[in-house]
Amino acid sequence: MAAGTTPVTGTVRATTLVNLRHGAPSLGAPVVGKLAAGTVVPVTSVAVGDAVQGNALWYGTTDQNFLWSGGCDALQTAAGTGGGSGTRPRIPMVVDVYHRSIVRDLAAAKAAGVQGIIHKATTGTSGRDELYDDRRIAAQKAGLLWGAYHWGTALLPAQQVENFLGWAKPDDDTLVALDYEPSPNNQMTLDGAREFLERIQEKLGRRAVLYSGHLIKEELGAQIDPFFGAHRLWLAQYTATATVQPSWKTYWLWQYSDGAATIPGIPGDGAGHVDQNHYAGSAEQLAVEWAR
Repeated sequence: MAAGTTPVTGTVRATTLVNLRHGAPSLGAPVVGKLAAGTVVPVTSVAVGDAVQGNALWYGTTDQNFLWSGGCDALQTAAGTGGGSGTRPRIPMVVDVYHRSIVRDLAAAKAAGVQGIIHKATTGTSGRDELYDDRRIAAQKAGLLWGAYHWGTALLPAQQVENFLGWAKPDDDTLVALDYEPSPNNQMTLDGAREFLERIQEKLGRRAVLYSGHLIKEELGAQIDPFFGAHRLWLAQYTATATVQPSWKTYWLWQYSDGAATIPGIPGDGAGHVDQNHYAGSAEQLAVEWAR
């Protein structure tokens, strides 16, 4: 493919009358058809072309036709089923990043099918991600859902909550999450995670999402814990299928890879690795559930 073109697999729906142009993502390319609002089109690429109203992203089809992304809704990809089986889309619905993740163009990510960004906000009682605010503004400008997560440590949960809420400044549309994973020599305890989540609910009037993988499974064993089970699970498990601890029937989000990916606008770290998350539902469902 030409430079500036990223392969994707999915469909888009025209939201207004859109010209279908042949050969190039350009206003000078010949018009070979007009798509009425509501027309669903299979697409195979996202390309950078002529800017229209400041948006230079176009969708490409198998027959070398192009339509401007500003006349369409977001790319829809095949979603898998809850519980871990099913085909995951090429472009994940949700990506999580932090200051070492390279983020260049969130509008391009949105056009390719990404629906939400969850950004690291804080660590412990004093750690703060300096890129959080700028990327929040960029994500909201691109029309992406926004979330913030806190990396839990062994320090006092009350002070960690204060640090997190003070820096993340979550509004009613911001997803909030606790990252409960191994932290050598600075490990948050299970009781610490419980207190952190309790305090978040007291402060915000809603529950945070719990991000964890093997740690929560090891800590809870086979017991069913109603408190943790009442929080949506953001499962980290890099295998072909997902298995949840008995406190949950299924995951809400599944971080299925932190490896190589091709996501327009989000190259990832220096090795091209990006945290990719599967949501087993539609973009509309994700938006409704995001910050509930």
